[in-house]
Amino acid sequence: MQYRLTDTHLYILENSRVLCFARPANAYKDIEELMENGTLYHISIPEDFEFFDHNKALTPGEGGDFFFEEFLNPVLKLINENKK
Repeated sequence: MQYRLTDTHLYILENSRVLCFARPANAYKDIEELMENGTLYHISIPEDFEFFDHNKALTPGEGGDFFFEEFLNPVLKLINENKK
């Protein structure tokens, strides 16, 4: 998993898309809460992921994307273990 952790967000690169999760002051309760605070963005050049920010993102991805618990559990753990 290629990711970038900032003070406010966790960005995960997936093909030419970036999953963006907010980093709240308190830990997420569960995966459902995590997904409520997640946004999927399309980016023009995946190589620019290292410098990704919301201003470089194209329009947010449309609904219909589904991510398995096997993918989301490590994300939840990563954010909760690195609370601000």
